[in-house]
Amino acid sequence: MIKKRSSFTRRMIFSACVLLIFAALAAPASADTVVAQGDPFYVSGQAPGAQQVALYFFGPNYFKYTKVQVNGGLYSYELQTTADMSPSEYYCVVQSPGTGSTFSVGPVTEGDTTYITVNPGSGVPADGSSFVVVGPNALQSSQAAYALVNMINSPNIPDLCQTFTFQIAYPLITINPVGTQYMGTPFIISGTTNLAVGDVLSVEVTIFNFWPSDKEVQNAVDSSSWSQGTSGQTIVLAGPTSGQNVWSYSVVPLHPSDYEVSVTGIKTGASATQEFVVSDQSPVAPTAVPTALPTLTPSTAAPVPTQTPGFGILGVVGMLGAALLILRRS
Repeated sequence: MIKKRSSFTRRMIFSACVLLIFAALAAPASADTVVAQGDPFYVSGQAPGAQQVALYFFGPNYFKYTKVQVNGGLYSYELQTTADMSPSEYYCVVQSPGTGSTFSVGPVTEGDTTYITVNPGSGVPADGSSFVVVGPNALQSSQAAYALVNMINSPNIPDLCQTFTFQIAYPLITINPVGTQYMGTPFIISGTTNLAVGDVLSVEVTIFNFWPSDKEVQNAVDSSSWSQGTSGQTIVLAGPTSGQNVWSYSVVPLHPSDYEVSVTGIKTGASATQEFVVSDQSPVAPTAVPTALPTLTPSTAAPVPTQTPGFGILGVVGMLGAALLILRRS
């Protein structure tokens, strides 16, 4: 379920059951939800106790109103008109009839004008308030959504609502830099897109500048299985954030030449192209530079200093000399 962007003040005059329904009427989208123009937009949520919910969509020169059945407390709706919606911010208001089965507020069309007012026969006293959403003097999308929420939240209206925003963006496909590839070596082309998860992309790799094959290429092992182009399909996978999904495509070994890869969204028609080169040289592994070992300089043992006789030895020699002199005199 997509998170809601904002909620509105609860009215404490309702019963606990109504408050429970209000809390469960979760807005299924948030302001960071991005939909590529042409992709469907899915709205789903919870509305226990209700038989139907009403959905209002407001945007630049755009208004849509529809009712959706609630089954087992859940509702789901697919908006299929995004191809006709200008890239911009859009507002959606989800309305529940609350404790009753009749919507107290809804759109009325008279000629070329559509306005929102209290529904006749809903049992709610009409206070004469209304606003135009299609035709002369129509409110802008944000103003219309705000006016609808204020009308539903008025004290005499038992209905409940939640609102959220989403973005319609131009469909976009990007291709990560392919770089230089090498003959006979398979590789992967990848990129990003704001197309919906599960969208199918057509990938085509074609040669646009043929290189004559030299003997090295002709004599290469398995060169007969190499291709001069390839085509196929791949599926968009979920990316890290909304509007930033990813895709990839495995390319078979190619002959050396100049190539172009083209990626096209099957549903939206968005496309991207990029040129790359398949080299006729085999990939060269980088030469490992040996680590130079430190040069060990042999150490020379320090000479042992020759001890010079000190005063102690001289004293001993002097005493011996004196003793000899005494013996001679005796």
